[in-house]
Amino acid sequence: MASTEQGALPMADGEGRFVGDEFVAPEAAGNRAFEVEQHGIDHIPDNDRRGRPFDLFWIWFGANVIFTYVIDGAIIVGFGLGFWAALAVILVGNVFYVLVGLCSVPGARAGTATLVVSRSAFGVLGNAPAAFLSWLTAVGWEAVNIVIGALSLYEIFQELGADGGTTWKVVALAAIVVLTFGVAVLGHATITLLNKVFSYLLGIGTLALGILVLPKIDLHAHPALAAPSHTGAWLLALVVMAAAPFSWVNTGADYSRYLPRRTSARQITLWTTLGGAIPAVIITVFGAAAATATDMSDPVAGLKAILPNWFFVVYLAVIVGGTITNNFLNTYSSGMSLLALGLKAKRWQAVLVDSVIGTALSAYALFVFDFTNSFTSFLSLMVLWIAPWCGIYLADMALRRGHYDVVALHSRGGRYWYRRGFNPVALGWFAAGIVLAALFASSAIYSGPLTGLVGGGDISIFVGFVVTLAGYYLTMRRRVGQADGSELVGAPAAADASAALPAPRTSVASTDETTMP
Repeated sequence: MASTEQGALPMADGEGRFVGDEFVAPEAAGNRAFEVEQHGIDHIPDNDRRGRPFDLFWIWFGANVIFTYVIDGAIIVGFGLGFWAALAVILVGNVFYVLVGLCSVPGARAGTATLVVSRSAFGVLGNAPAAFLSWLTAVGWEAVNIVIGALSLYEIFQELGADGGTTWKVVALAAIVVLTFGVAVLGHATITLLNKVFSYLLGIGTLALGILVLPKIDLHAHPALAAPSHTGAWLLALVVMAAAPFSWVNTGADYSRYLPRRTSARQITLWTTLGGAIPAVIITVFGAAAATATDMSDPVAGLKAILPNWFFVVYLAVIVGGTITNNFLNTYSSGMSLLALGLKAKRWQAVLVDSVIGTALSAYALFVFDFTNSFTSFLSLMVLWIAPWCGIYLADMALRRGHYDVVALHSRGGRYWYRRGFNPVALGWFAAGIVLAALFASSAIYSGPLTGLVGGGDISIFVGFVVTLAGYYLTMRRRVGQADGSELVGAPAAADASAALPAPRTSVASTDETTMP
């Protein structure tokens, strides 16, 4: 592994300072559990990077022991698939967690968040649309998770004998909000530690669910097709499964950026993939099995019908815990997206902004008007932008062979400035990918005009991803490939970009270009 250039990122002493719109943490800011993390989207210097790639396993495992996969399993069977066909879809769909692993590699290489790394493809300013969509998607799922967690906790209160008044809903909402946003304010190290603990606790509860559900499976159940053809039904089921890993690709580097710069790309990819895929496969299988044994149109009521009363309350607690751990990542990464969008704030302050918005949306849904079903349908369409973005992000990473100019990612006028801060090639493919994906999308609130070509199925994610991956790679390979991925059209040298930054109070040598092993 080699370093091709050296650049000095502005660092700060004391309490840190703002450089342009971005907060730069003080030197040796550290990253310790139960202390407020100082770093945001600023570059993490080598002396602040610790941990092992295996730590990523616990981060992603804890975040994915969630009730959503039970629902996904029921949906897949509801499309008309028998258990064995559903199992095949579950296994194939979760292979896409490899993409989350690959998208995590630049975090260690560049030492910053995903939506900052993507500036290398879209341009420092051209990255804003993706950052906004990333924030919108994350804060939306935050609100949905809070509502699910609060209602599940409220159900526990009732099962334990509490009355059905509003007071207990307020208590449930407050508990979920404090846990969700409190941990996200503390930051990366606290999330890493708590997700490992929750992985064991929630994992045990989930395995108990499987022990109780699997014996009730009906291998001969074959519901009516929900699409004009078997192919269409299978594709609908596949896109449901693939949507989960795709929904995480824009956050991967947020959690790998504290790993040492030379950490193996294979190890980062492996442990991230397994951390997400293992619980997703197991829990979705349990959901599919339950759907062959009982009516899962209301998943909570369906499980209640086949579970012992004593365990139903226990599993409600697992649902609550899963929404909280899942929201650790949603909330943390939505704060990162806000910072990448240009919010002039510290990381924890960005999380507080999200907490106000997420809590307000959740309270409105719980006490005024329950919009969660229609809002969830809307959020499900957000994969239409994530898949094309992922194609461009990974194509750009491949073209650069893991090389990133860490100075230019944070500055105007560097090699990622392109044309006035925008890369029209990336933005053009991004728009084209979204449009083409929408033509093949099929959901409760929207159906694309070309779904008939695939038997009424949905291949939107795959079209958006493949088109942008291939299109960006082919149209940018000569420009990025010049001088081993260094200067791009119209971009000054990295040294010039570094010189254009405000002079640091203290500086630390930072690697400009690092290679993937």
